[in-house]
Amino acid sequence: MGTSNIIVYVPPTLFCIVALAFLLLWQMKIFSAWQWSAGFAQTALGFVLSTFSIEPVFDAFSSGLVFIGAAYCYGSALLAHFGVQQMHRERGLFVLAYTLVLAYLVFIEQSLVYQLFLTDMGFAALLGLAVCMAARKASRPVDIALVVASAVVVLDSVSRATFFTFFTASSDNFADFANSAYNLAVHVSTITVCMIFPFTALGAIASAAIERHREDAERDPLTGLLNRRGLEHAVAKLPRSELPSGAIMVCDIDHFKRINDNYGHAVGDKVIAALAQDLQRAFGGSGYVARVGGEEFIVFVPSVTLQDASTLANAVRISIGERNWAETGVIGGITVSIGLSEVIPEDHALEHAFLRADSALYKAKTGGRNAVAVLDARTTAIQPQNDAQPQQMQPGRLTA
Repeated sequence: MGTSNIIVYVPPTLFCIVALAFLLLWQMKIFSAWQWSAGFAQTALGFVLSTFSIEPVFDAFSSGLVFIGAAYCYGSALLAHFGVQQMHRERGLFVLAYTLVLAYLVFIEQSLVYQLFLTDMGFAALLGLAVCMAARKASRPVDIALVVASAVVVLDSVSRATFFTFFTASSDNFADFANSAYNLAVHVSTITVCMIFPFTALGAIASAAIERHREDAERDPLTGLLNRRGLEHAVAKLPRSELPSGAIMVCDIDHFKRINDNYGHAVGDKVIAALAQDLQRAFGGSGYVARVGGEEFIVFVPSVTLQDASTLANAVRISIGERNWAETGVIGGITVSIGLSEVIPEDHALEHAFLRADSALYKAKTGGRNAVAVLDARTTAIQPQNDAQPQQMQPGRLTA
């Protein structure tokens, strides 16, 4: 090799370690994009091929293919992370065209300068396309940092290719690459600048994994709706200093046990999922829908009056009663009962309004089902409350 400086060992060693770390995270299902590990592994291999020579022409061609493969994998991983269309066909055609030009420059022209220029610019173009597409989806700070770090890698490749091709008198002999200033520049920039790329990728992946875990903890797996915990967190994020006004509805499927007994639990699950979709369509655009029990749902609609909420609840009740449930396997109709109450300034937590709505639901159930019962909190005598332990509301005026 001729170069004994320890710096030549650093990039392949670092990228091998990073590739193994990402492979382990992928196997642990922390993320689904195996391309991260493949990209870093190819980068390590590219440094080995370009620095520890086997045969100069072979090194030039194989390292060019390996680095463009790394760029393809990085782009795929970025697009997958941000949920952007992969464009496999277009990017695959680009790689094919690059490979043909690379073969011409290496085996026909035998030009080291143009081979390096092509490899750097091809790497930058392939990764840069993914960066441009992903940038529109980056909103979290850690994702923005990943896009910026990726852009830095692209700029590093472009600036190096431009400088050594047009502003220096570099050797055109493949055998001279290992001891060239270009090779040293690649190693230095990789160690000092481009290593931010894998670490920002790791940060973005970890953040996304934590967010998915939190999302899973706050979602009902059958319906995809919020659960009780998710509803509380969603309301807590509303940009208000106090509990927002609005209305709480508690919805329950009438005689649900009969559905399970007559048709089986699989059909019962289909009924629950179908009702969840109906409630989400009706209230999801203006409020929050959560499944809090087997067949029980909570709906919170901010900034709505009790009268308007009652009208909405009755419309949904009627729509559900008139729906054809044959697609779920149930012959005949299904009805729901709904308890409704408003959120008032005296409520220190959504739980207070929920307790009133739950009491109203009980009234609707005992009154014959398939009804909306409303508990008006403003005509209800409220016992003194302890902030740490809310007291049960006294029975108030109920209307069905």
